[in-house]
Amino acid sequence: MRRIPVPSLIAAVLFVTIPAAGAETDLPFAVHRLSERVLVLEELTPWESNHVVIVGEGGLVLVDPGHSAVMGRLIRAAAARELGRDRFAYVIDTHGHWGHTWGNAAFPEALVIGHEAAAREIAADAANRERRVAFMRTQLADTEARLVALDPASEEAGAARLQRDHLARIVRGLEEPGFAVLPPQLTFNDRLGLDLGDLQLEMVFLGRAHSDSDIAIVIPEEKLLLLGCFVFERGPLPIVGAQAQAELDPERWLAVLGELLADPAAIEHVVLGQHSLWPRENLVALHDYLGELWRRLQALDAEGVDFETALGRLPQPSQLGFVRAAGATEEQIREYERTEAWALWRQLKESAAAILSEAADTGGVAALTARARELAGGPEVYFDEAELNLLGYRLLLAGRVDDAIAVFEINAERFPGSWNVWDSLGEAVRTKGDTVRAIELYRRSLELNPDNANGAQALAQLEAAAVSPPAP
Repeated sequence: MRRIPVPSLIAAVLFVTIPAAGAETDLPFAVHRLSERVLVLEELTPWESNHVVIVGEGGLVLVDPGHSAVMGRLIRAAAARELGRDRFAYVIDTHGHWGHTWGNAAFPEALVIGHEAAAREIAADAANRERRVAFMRTQLADTEARLVALDPASEEAGAARLQRDHLARIVRGLEEPGFAVLPPQLTFNDRLGLDLGDLQLEMVFLGRAHSDSDIAIVIPEEKLLLLGCFVFERGPLPIVGAQAQAELDPERWLAVLGELLADPAAIEHVVLGQHSLWPRENLVALHDYLGELWRRLQALDAEGVDFETALGRLPQPSQLGFVRAAGATEEQIREYERTEAWALWRQLKESAAAILSEAADTGGVAALTARARELAGGPEVYFDEAELNLLGYRLLLAGRVDDAIAVFEINAERFPGSWNVWDSLGEAVRTKGDTVRAIELYRRSLELNPDNANGAQALAQLEAAAVSPPAP
């Protein structure tokens, strides 16, 4: 393991005084003191992100600085209130997603550390800032409009106010003059050690999961594991494989977690990037469950069965007692298993969307449709609704409307029960100018999902245009 001694780094750090807090006086955190040297600042926001502050002889370390410098300054103010100091020697990014890393800008005195893939993700994502602000502003306006119709004393209104304040804070942070997206300055590929004198931080790459750059941080002296968003809780369900992309690293997950959990006395507590603080037993159970699921799926694939057959032959998961205890129903657990199994099953196949993307780029609609027919019955590929939809929108945004329509039609043929694929096809056909067919497609989407507000609005506009006389 590559290990960084504190003195060589501290000498290069320039300490700069900046305000400890932004405009807010009430800090949006619940504080969990795990020990005298570790505290967790849990956001009192819909995201419930966890920001971990570590107190070492070599200085303060912050793990995951939040979505912007605004959130970073609030973290700094909370550290000052709890510890009487707010200067950080290091900031560590557990992965590259903006909501956990764009707060790097609030800590100019710190050395920012992360996986080399996180540096690439953060740098590339900087181009999305304006679009992100526009989206957040739309969400903020929708939330404020919804609040007007709610009883101010209701629980729903309280949740809406929390959402409004959260969105306003993000917008304020992303629009702040001088705001900059700062990737990690020190990166690693496999492992990195950080010596704080009385504490040793051991960082290890977990493999592609929630992102391309997920790392774990072990603090042996505290018997503590920081897991970032490798496990992302959706309600009581600990989502791992289904979060980000088709290409995942289950073999590495299992090997790294197995190594970290090998000594029963080495780790007692696990801090997730959002929501929960886990006892060690939860992670052991999840590791065992994922390992068994991955091995069984590999064996079933070797038999040549399809996914639905494989899913039907999986036994009832016995390791998820902690999920049931958290309130998950058996129906939720089975759906959860389908989601995680599908994510792992894809690792054994080739993506049809990737193949069709190449065909579209080289030969257009004709090559695309011909390739889709060739792949239709092939056992070595998989068709994923979300991946095909993303491909369709990539083509649509590039102005390749006919190619996009072809992809959305393939998706609708593969997943006719999905309202979303018909909505997307309707949008592409509407872009082409075929009002009659677009109306038909949006109606199909709304039959499957009457709550599709986007489809209802588009359909109303199309129907109004269809009956209006042409302008003179």
